[in-house]
Amino acid sequence: MSGSLDLRNGCELVTYPDHKQLNETLSFDDDISNFNDEISNLICIIEFSSRIGILHRILDECTTGGQFDMGNTVKNSDATVLGDVPVTNVTRHYDFTISRSQISVDGVLRDTILVNDQFPGPAIEANWGDWIEVIVHNNITAPEEGTALHWHGMLQRGTPWADGTPGDAQCPIAPGKSYTYRYQAELYGTSWYHAHYSAQYTGGVAGPMQIYGPSSQDYDIDLGAVMLTDWNHVPYFSIVTDVVGTDFSKIPPRSDNLLINGRNSFNCSTPSYDNSTEWLGSNLKSSINWTCVEDAPLSKFQFQTGKTHRLRLINHGADGVQKFSIDGHSFTVISVDYVPVVPYTTNAITLAVGQRTDVLVTANNNRAKSYYMRTTTTGGDACGQSSAKEALAVVYYSSVDTSTFPAYTSPTTPAKDCASDPLPSLVPSYPLKPSSNPYQQDLTLSLGRNSTGNFEWQINSQTYRANFNEPLLYDAAAGNTSNTFETQDEKNPLFNIFDFGSNSSVLLNVTNNTPVGHPFHLHGHNFYVLASGHGVWDGSLLGSANPTRRDTQWIDVGGYVVLQFEADNPGVWPFHCHVAWHLSGGLAINVATRTDEIVPIPKGTREQTCLDWDAYTNKGQVDQIDSGS
Repeated sequence: MSGSLDLRNGCELVTYPDHKQLNETLSFDDDISNFNDEISNLICIIEFSSRIGILHRILDECTTGGQFDMGNTVKNSDATVLGDVPVTNVTRHYDFTISRSQISVDGVLRDTILVNDQFPGPAIEANWGDWIEVIVHNNITAPEEGTALHWHGMLQRGTPWADGTPGDAQCPIAPGKSYTYRYQAELYGTSWYHAHYSAQYTGGVAGPMQIYGPSSQDYDIDLGAVMLTDWNHVPYFSIVTDVVGTDFSKIPPRSDNLLINGRNSFNCSTPSYDNSTEWLGSNLKSSINWTCVEDAPLSKFQFQTGKTHRLRLINHGADGVQKFSIDGHSFTVISVDYVPVVPYTTNAITLAVGQRTDVLVTANNNRAKSYYMRTTTTGGDACGQSSAKEALAVVYYSSVDTSTFPAYTSPTTPAKDCASDPLPSLVPSYPLKPSSNPYQQDLTLSLGRNSTGNFEWQINSQTYRANFNEPLLYDAAAGNTSNTFETQDEKNPLFNIFDFGSNSSVLLNVTNNTPVGHPFHLHGHNFYVLASGHGVWDGSLLGSANPTRRDTQWIDVGGYVVLQFEADNPGVWPFHCHVAWHLSGGLAINVATRTDEIVPIPKGTREQTCLDWDAYTNKGQVDQIDSGS
């Protein structure tokens, strides 16, 4: 198979039941002549590792409206260029139910909140240019919570109300209620979706997103997502209570374990928590007592000897910077976040929370037939180091007994720091130059205490708190900004809004004056990474002809980062640290741009979540102890 996914030959008509392998249904947006309900899906069959999977590819000649240009490459088109996004006239349909559960992915039984009772959650798959429609049902009970899903890295141009951020794009989905998200896959590559309500996603509400499009290098087999995370054995509510508390020794908390695709083992000889710490809410303890089973199974991956495999690495954790490697193998990096890059080779990949890296691995090591895959956190608490040494998975070559473990080990020694993969290596395949003369905004990160002595994270001396009942997007679209958008307005200081007005390009100079590092994520945009270092920015740039582009960037302890984004997506967009505990403590701002140009919001959109949420909150006080999202 070509990495560019040019599959115009060898297509088959496949009936609907086969489509269920992707956990979704499909429909055409335009009238497609002579296709009935059962075989309206033209897809291509390709081999994924040891299974047969379905890779959607709707061809021009098979639809009346499809315009997917098979001539698109990473060098002649870019996902952020509006005219380059294919028009496929296809919608991918998903149905998600979010509810509480109890699982033991590493041998330790713990309380979770899951999507369709799966961890990680079901994969969302689509082609570049497709539309994605997800119906989300909130079945969280005992105790009840609101929820919302964010589609990490998706631009949401034309659909800012679908961003999934309570307090900005919507009200939370109330318990017992449902909401439908619909947006276009304007970018391609690898990402993830997750809850954006308190630190709920750390309880399990997260899953991969794979958007198929051009590749910067050919490969044979797409093995899909490799999801990396730290893992805590106590409910997220208990941890949030500590991190917004008054005891500095609990900031940051160390995770109990690390997982690869939701699996690892845990040493049961030392319990990771006391039963008294298991709180699901302010007044509700968990029913779980310490339970642990030794030798929990590891994740397994099948490599075909001599073939090149694509791995889609995702750090969907709460805090830890992940260092990923496979014994005896090197990687060719082809993409970071949703941006294809000029391929380069390395032995290890660094991923801060929210970041993704797509790599190619060739099964050409003849020393053995099975190898350990590893991820670890190093660098201490400043990098979100875990109490666990590492997570392991096993890679098996063709025709190997998958019940055995590797006899050969050759671990890569990870750097003992938090540093991201070097910026000079991350050269976008499609060159873009930042606009000249951007508006500059200096931002300083700090950790302080509020009037009650509780710790809070601050940007320019102001912490953030969401108002779940008043999402900012709708006031902005209606022009009601006089009270809402004044950052220092005594009525609304906690919204932490920076209104950049009609500026066409914005430069953010972010200085980290806190004792830990932070992965910062901007909604609605990719940004250029112009400079990064320690101390205070001196005005110098790494290179402005074709700088690194991504949507999540690490800021080191005592360091700075200089980011620039084109204000070409009018709206109100969060810019926040993606360490769950820091965001709970308020480390966020809202970026408002060209609000008089926000696309018309369909009538009734706000009411779809806010009427239900208003009714729910009128029944009693919501158990919100943190920033909210």
